[in-house]
Amino acid sequence: MAQRMKLFQLMLLVSALSLAASIWLLLALYQASIYNGKLQAQELHEGRAADALFANAVYWGKRDDMQKSLALYAEAASAGQFMIRKSAYFNSGNLYLAQAYQLLEEKGFDAVDQVGPLLAMAKESYRDALRLDPAWPEAKYNYELALRLSPNFELKKGSKKEDEEAADEAEAIEGWTSIPGFPRGMP
Repeated sequence: MAQRMKLFQLMLLVSALSLAASIWLLLALYQASIYNGKLQAQELHEGRAADALFANAVYWGKRDDMQKSLALYAEAASAGQFMIRKSAYFNSGNLYLAQAYQLLEEKGFDAVDQVGPLLAMAKESYRDALRLDPAWPEAKYNYELALRLSPNFELKKGSKKEDEEAADEAEAIEGWTSIPGFPRGMP
C-alpha cells in the first residue's frame, strides 16, 4: 500500500509538471503567433527584446527613416545574440552604403563631402560584422564595394594641378630610371 501511495504521488507530480510545461509552451506559442502576425502585417513590435528591436529597425529601414532604423539597429546590436548583432551591423552598413549611393546618383561628385562620412560609417559597420563572422561573403563583398567607392573621392578632391603633378611623378618613377646607381652591362 505504501508503494502505491508513493507511485500515486509520483504520478501526480509528473502530471503537474507536464501540465505546467504544456501551459508554458502554449503561452510561448501564442506569443510567437502574435509576433509572426505582426511580421506578416509589417507592424511595429512593442517589446524591447533584441529580435523585436531588429524587426522594428527593418521596418523603419524599409520606410526610409534611416535615423530611427540606425538607432534601433544599435540598440539591437548591444542587447542581442550573435546572429542579431552580426545582422544589425551588416544592415546598418547597408543603410549607410545605400544612402551614399543614392547621393552619388542624385548629385554626382558634388556630394563628396556628404558621401565620405557615410562610406566611412558603412566600412566601420561591415568591419564590425566581419569581426563577428570573418567568413561572411556578403559582408566581405559590401565592405569591398565601400572600399572601392571611397578612394575615387579622395582622388577627385585635389585640383587638376595636383593630379597632373602626381601623374608626372608616377611616370618618372616607372622603369629602369627609378633604380638607384649605374647600370652594369649593356643598356
